Amino acid sequence: MRRDELIKSGIMTFLAIVVMFLILFPVYYIFTVSIKPAATIATTELDLIPDKVTGEAYREVLFGLRGTRISEEFTGTLEGFAKIVGGKLQVENGVIKGEVKYGPFTGIRFEVPVGGLSFELSQQVNEVQGNLKAEISGIISLTRVNSDGTIGLGVIKNVTLKSGEVNGLKISEGKLAGFIRIRDSGKAELTAIGKFVNSKFFHHLRNSLILATLTVFLTLLFVVPAAYAFSRLKFFGREHILYFYLMFTQVAGGLGIAGLIALYGMLVKLGLYNKLPALAIIYAAGSVPFNTWLLKSYIDSISPDFDEAALVDGASYLQIIRYVLLPMALPGIATVAVMSFIGGWTEFILASLLLTEENQPLSVWIYTLMGGIGRGIDWNYFAAAALLFALPVFIMFMLAQNYIRSGLTVGGLKE
Repeated sequence: MRRDELIKSGIMTFLAIVVMFLILFPVYYIFTVSIKPAATIATTELDLIPDKVTGEAYREVLFGLRGTRISEEFTGTLEGFAKIVGGKLQVENGVIKGEVKYGPFTGIRFEVPVGGLSFELSQQVNEVQGNLKAEISGIISLTRVNSDGTIGLGVIKNVTLKSGEVNGLKISEGKLAGFIRIRDSGKAELTAIGKFVNSKFFHHLRNSLILATLTVFLTLLFVVPAAYAFSRLKFFGREHILYFYLMFTQVAGGLGIAGLIALYGMLVKLGLYNKLPALAIIYAAGSVPFNTWLLKSYIDSISPDFDEAALVDGASYLQIIRYVLLPMALPGIATVAVMSFIGGWTEFILASLLLTEENQPLSVWIYTLMGGIGRGIDWNYFAAAALLFALPVFIMFMLAQNYIRSGLTVGGLKE
C-alpha cells in the first residue's frame, strides 16, 4: 500500500507540474520578450533564455512619450538680434529658452531657434535695433520628440512679451503675431517629473484605478446590506426575488449588442457619455447580483446567535452590520472586493464603447498598441505593458489570498 501511494503521489505531482508549466509558460515567454533588446512574435525561433537582457521596454512604457501630445504653459527668455520699427518688435535671429513647471518642479526644458517674429507692442518707442533680451510666456505643444532630443514636431503659441530691452531701450507688454512652428530643430528635455506626468501609461493607469476603486466602493455599498437582508431577514417573496435578482442579469447580459446599443443611447441622452463614475456604476450594477449570492453564502455560515445577542443589547440592524457582521464576514467581503476590482480593472468592451481616448483605462490602451497584427507591432513594448497591467491584480491576490480562500470555501460549509 505504501508503494502504491508513493507511485500515485508521484504521478499526481508530475501532472500538477505539467499543468502549472502549461499555465505559466505564456507568462514566462511574454516576460522574456519584454526584456529582450528587440523581439517579434512572428519568428520561427523560440528563444527561452535571452542572450541579452535590457529594461528598455519597461522604461519606455513607464516614462516614454509614444503618441503623447504635450500642450503646457511655459515661461522663459527670448534672446537674439531685433529691431523696433513702426511700433513693432521684429526678431530677425534669436533663441527661445523655456521651462514648463508642474507645481514647484521643472518638467520640461526646451530651446528653440527662431527668426522672422513680429511682436505688437502696447507702447510707442523709438526705432532702434540691437541685441534683445526679454522675458516671455506662452504655450508649447510637443507632438513628437526625436530620440536625439530634437523636437520632431511642435508649436509655440500665445507668446506674450512681459519685459525686456533692445540695445538698452526697455520695452514691455507685447503680443506675438501668429505662432512658431517647430520641425526637427531645437531641443527638448523632459525631467523625471515631466516623463511621469506625461506618460501614457500613468495617465491610463489613473483612469483604471478610478474605475476599479469606484466599482469596489459601489459594489460593497449595495452588496453588504443586500447579502445581510437575504441571509437574515424574513420577508415576502425572498427566495423568488433572490433567483430573479440573478437570472435577470444573466438574461440582460445575453442580449449582447442590443443591450450595448441601448446602454450607449441612454448614457448619451443623460449626458453621462465619457464619464468614469457612470461607467463604474454600470460595472457595479453588473457585479452586485453574483457577489450578493457569494456574500450571502458566507453570512449563512455565521451563526445567527451573534445577531440575536446584539439585538438583545439594543443594537440596530446597521450597528449589527457594522460591529458584528463586517468583522466576522471580512474574508467574504475581501473576496467580493477583489472580484469587483478585477471586473473594473480588466473590462474592455464597455470601456472602449463609452469612453473617449482621454478617459480610457489601461485595458483599452493596451489593445490599441496592437494597431495591426504582424511584424509592425513592437512586441517588447506590448509585452512590458501587458505585464505591468497584470501586476496590480497579482499583488492584490497575493496580499488577500488567505481571505479569498476562506471567502470562497467557508460559505459552502454547514455547521
